Amino acid sequence: MVSRVTPIDQSDIPAKLAPDFDIILKSNGYIPKSYLTLAHRPEILKAFMDLSKAVIRDEGLIDRGLRFLIAYMASRTRGCQYCQAHNVKSAARWGIAGEKIDAVWGYETSDLFNEAERAALTYAQCAAQVPNLVDDAVFARLKDHYSDAAIVEITSVVSLFGWLNCFNDVLQTEIDQETLDWAADFGLAEKTPWDPSDHLPAAAE
Repeated sequence: MVSRVTPIDQSDIPAKLAPDFDIILKSNGYIPKSYLTLAHRPEILKAFMDLSKAVIRDEGLIDRGLRFLIAYMASRTRGCQYCQAHNVKSAARWGIAGEKIDAVWGYETSDLFNEAERAALTYAQCAAQVPNLVDDAVFARLKDHYSDAAIVEITSVVSLFGWLNCFNDVLQTEIDQETLDWAADFGLAEKTPWDPSDHLPAAAE
């Protein structure tokens, strides 16, 4: 499978975006292909990077690892294979234990999750469906554990990845080899119904 839009070469990154890309490179160790694809429209990429930084990369009211676990829940619910892999990898990187990631789909009954985490993950799962399934009961449960500002942060994570889920799934963005290697070591395809076949580099098919 070849990405429907060819990412730009890293050497062709617009000079005005170089400082932002340096931050991503230092943080990840590589530049995600989604960013290199977005770089065809530098203004959109810059706006997205700024939004992503505020929503999920900066310090916030919600633990960063939990934010990425919320993003994983939303991306898995929507069925975006590309974002699932990136988000679960980031959740692990930011401190979510492997056994907790393994148990995420049993979060309602697993004693690895507290009530606040359960409320957030239920909210993410419901919000990621179309039409959204966040009824008054789901929202009230969330409100029991989080302030209005924290709820805005959680909803922003789900919303941000709704945009990314659409972008990467429709364009069949190629998954970076670093993420494929991590997913293989973690056993993501064996543990979940993860199927990256629409996002594999041509040589990996």
